[in-house]
Amino acid sequence: MIKRTITGVVGGAFIFAVTYLGGTIYDLIYFGITCIAIYEISKLFFNKSFEFGAVINYCFAAALYFVKIKSDAYLLTFILFAFVSINFFMFVFNKDVDVKKMAETIFIGTYVVFFMYHMMLLNNSKYVWLVYIIAFGTDTFAYFTGKLFGKHKLYPQVSPNKTIEGAIGGIIGCTLISIFYFNYLSINKYIYIIIFSVYASVFSMVGDLTASKIKREFGIKDFGNFLPGHGGMLDRFDSLLFVAPIVYYFVNHFI
Repeated sequence: MIKRTITGVVGGAFIFAVTYLGGTIYDLIYFGITCIAIYEISKLFFNKSFEFGAVINYCFAAALYFVKIKSDAYLLTFILFAFVSINFFMFVFNKDVDVKKMAETIFIGTYVVFFMYHMMLLNNSKYVWLVYIIAFGTDTFAYFTGKLFGKHKLYPQVSPNKTIEGAIGGIIGCTLISIFYFNYLSINKYIYIIIFSVYASVFSMVGDLTASKIKREFGIKDFGNFLPGHGGMLDRFDSLLFVAPIVYYFVNHFI
């Protein structure tokens, strides 16, 4: 418990400082987090951390990092097309790559690399804090509400401890904090904010459940041990992966 608390405090302070500073260091840190996450899930899927599927995704992450630096939307669409095309090319011409391996490689590229890339896109934006507010706010409110009022299981086959009451509490708590933050930013489009907050909070829980389902299918407790007491990077950033794209597209189209 002490190890978990220390890691949580130090890790939280580090991410806070990196986000506050923004700039190149922020992009580099999230690029590093992405690579560690690729390592963790590739070891699980392929029994190796530098197998074909892993290498393609390391390259995909590096390419997206380069796109972020260049700020070229056309280059981004090309990189996405190239990533999918290379996977089909390897499927056709590499006898060791079957449909399952190709699908797993694209899954990792979507789930880990592309979703996490949106954290880079939010660099130096006041809205990046919304990702943390929603992901960690939902988790915190859901935990305490579930502890106090939880009676009905949400999805026992995947996550036995989560309850419907906890999920509702997480959504309500997340929505209230989001309204408070938008109000702080002098943004009062409350209908949009409430719809966005509920949607993002639900997706935060979907991210958590996605990670739980993967771990349950492979019979493991954590993705890794990079963070003492907390498991791997994916164990800590599973909700954030799903929230970041929603925040990015919402603030760019509705705010």
